[in-house]
Amino acid sequence: MKLEPGHKGTVALREYVQAVAGLLGVEATACWSEQAHPATAYIALAETSREHPGRLLMAQWTSDTGWCLALEPDAVEAPVVIAQWPRPRSPKPAVVARRIRLRLNAGALSAVDGRGGRRRSRG
Repeated sequence: MKLEPGHKGTVALREYVQAVAGLLGVEATACWSEQAHPATAYIALAETSREHPGRLLMAQWTSDTGWCLALEPDAVEAPVVIAQWPRPRSPKPAVVARRIRLRLNAGALSAVDGRGGRRRSRG
């Protein structure tokens, strides 16, 4: 994905992030992006880490550092990065989704069901 200046860049970034989210089974309402310096994006995931009970995971992207999988931060803490993919900075959505899915399936992660409880563990 090549970012363009102005409105087109904002739309391109939003569409890119929503494409990644869609491939992960995440609704567009659970993602956010901002075309700034650096540009940033966020996708809320329904998975948690067994290593950090009760902590939801998120996918995060910046134009400076690329994609990462991290713990959702509590209050003012910085996200705790679990996996990072700095290169290429903006791979195709299918590549991002595959990397995240592989990490989710390989690690000690579980999914949260719609009632706020845990579903059967993955991996």
